[in-house]
Amino acid sequence: MSFFEQARADDNVLLVYNRETGHLEEEKVFEKWFMDLFYGTRLGRLFARAILSTKTFSRIYGWLQNRPGSTWKILDFVNKYQIDINEIEKPLSYFKSFNEFFIRRLKPGARPIEMAPDVLISPADGRLQVYKTEMERVLPVKGQGFGLEELLGGSRAVEPWVNGLCVKVRLAPFDYHRFCYVDYGHHGPAVHVGGRFHSVSPLALRQGLRIFQGNDREYMVLKTNNFGQVLHLDIGAMAVGRIHQHFRDGTRFSKGQEKGYFEFGGSTIILLFQPGMVKMDADIIHYSDQDIECLVKYGSRIGKKA
Repeated sequence: MSFFEQARADDNVLLVYNRETGHLEEEKVFEKWFMDLFYGTRLGRLFARAILSTKTFSRIYGWLQNRPGSTWKILDFVNKYQIDINEIEKPLSYFKSFNEFFIRRLKPGARPIEMAPDVLISPADGRLQVYKTEMERVLPVKGQGFGLEELLGGSRAVEPWVNGLCVKVRLAPFDYHRFCYVDYGHHGPAVHVGGRFHSVSPLALRQGLRIFQGNDREYMVLKTNNFGQVLHLDIGAMAVGRIHQHFRDGTRFSKGQEKGYFEFGGSTIILLFQPGMVKMDADIIHYSDQDIECLVKYGSRIGKKA
C-alpha cells in the first residue's frame, strides 16, 4: 500500500499537497495532543465550547503572549516548527514578547508577488482549498455545508456570490500571519460578526462544529479591478488575541499590499468570488476535489481571471 493510500485510510493523518515540491506530505499539527484531547472526545468538546472557545479565554491567552516573560517560547517554537529565521526582518533577540515575534514582518522580497493583472494571488501563507457553491450554500467535499447568509452573520446581501466560488486559506499557528489584498481596487468599512473562537484545525472541523459561520469574523467587500466584487472574510480561531485591519474604515489598495494580521493563534481567510470571474490552477482543483489542502504562500499564484 502506498503512503497516499495508507494516509487516506487513517483519519488521524492529515495530508497536504506541497506546490513547491510537487509532493503530498503529512501535515504538522500544532499541539496535536491538545487537539486530540479537546476535540477528539465528547467531554473535551464540551470543555472547549464552555471555556476554550470563549472570547474571555482568547483575550487572557493573548495577554499572556504579550508579556515579557513569554519570550522563552520563541526559540523552542522556531526549532519545533522549523521557522526560517533567514526570512525574518529582525533578529530573534529584537522581540520583547512571543506575540511580537508571532506578528513578525519578513524581509522585503521574502514573499514575491505575482503582479500580472490576470493572475490571482494567495492572500496569505497557509493551506488552500476551493469549495463549490450552489445557490446560496458553500459545499465542502466532506463536512457540513453552510449558507452564505449565515457566513455573513445574517446579511441578506449575498446575491453577487451566489453560484460563485469559495476559496479558503487556513493558517496554522506556525504560519506567517500577515495577509494581503489579492488585486487593485477599493473597499468600504469592515463588518464585524461576533462569535466563538473554536480551532480551525481539520481535527476540529471533522466534529461538525459551526466554525466558519460561527467563529468571530470580519469581512469587507473588495471592488477589484480584475476579479469583480470579492468578499474577503477573516476568521479568528482559538487563542487569537485580535484581528487587525490596517484600513478598517475603507481605502484604495494595491495588489499584494498588506491588509492586516492575526495575533497569536490559528485562523482562516475566506474569499468569495462571483460566478465566472476566476479559474483556479489545475493542481488546486485536483486536490480540493479529493479534500486535500494545498500549501500556498502570500502573493503566490493560485489562479487567473476567467
